[in-house]
Amino acid sequence: MAQIIPALITSDKNLYNDFEELKDKFERLRQFLAEFDNWVQIDITDGEFVTSKTNISFEELNYFTKLVNVEFHLMILRLWQSIDKWIELQPKRIIFHIEALEPEYIKNIIEKCKQAQIEVGLALNPETPSSSIKPWLEEIDSVMFMGVHPGYGGQKLVLDTATKIGLLHYNHPNIKIEVDGGVRVENIRQLKEAGADIFIVGSGLLVAPDVGQAIKDLKSAISD
Repeated sequence: MAQIIPALITSDKNLYNDFEELKDKFERLRQFLAEFDNWVQIDITDGEFVTSKTNISFEELNYFTKLVNVEFHLMILRLWQSIDKWIELQPKRIIFHIEALEPEYIKNIIEKCKQAQIEVGLALNPETPSSSIKPWLEEIDSVMFMGVHPGYGGQKLVLDTATKIGLLHYNHPNIKIEVDGGVRVENIRQLKEAGADIFIVGSGLLVAPDVGQAIKDLKSAISD
């Protein structure tokens, strides 16, 4: 069944701490969380894998994991150095980038998440071929296709995103597919028909003049 998950990402305007900004966005969506099955995605950037950087502590992130089902989208290098701390937060799902790690580290992180009974997925940037995910398909819970270049919200969907989703879904129909970035009411139906199961929506919701109506429009577009 298709699922929409709202994304919380900072604007990169707060140079020292992003907790208040994330909390403010969370509170603006809080009354609608039942529409998302009580899920949110929190984007974390390190200033290296992407140029923006999320300035927030693990203790502050714990505020969210205690309230809702959290999917962490980790856009960071050297994740093996901090994966234990991310696991300690007990999110429902951890997504990290295949481009950011060597294969031996990917395997180790997948195993650690599985041992902690946390869902784990791999994300692919727009320029990354879908074939790169093949060695891990039997071990992960989901694949996330980036519909934009990661790090900033508000970008338009990269044109071949639906094609890449469709190819993976055709060859591996049982793998859960997420799409993150550029998802709008105008294209969400096409992405679903290509094979996507989960749709991450950030600025498309947060800048909407009527968030409730924006949710209704998105859900209507993917209803059978």
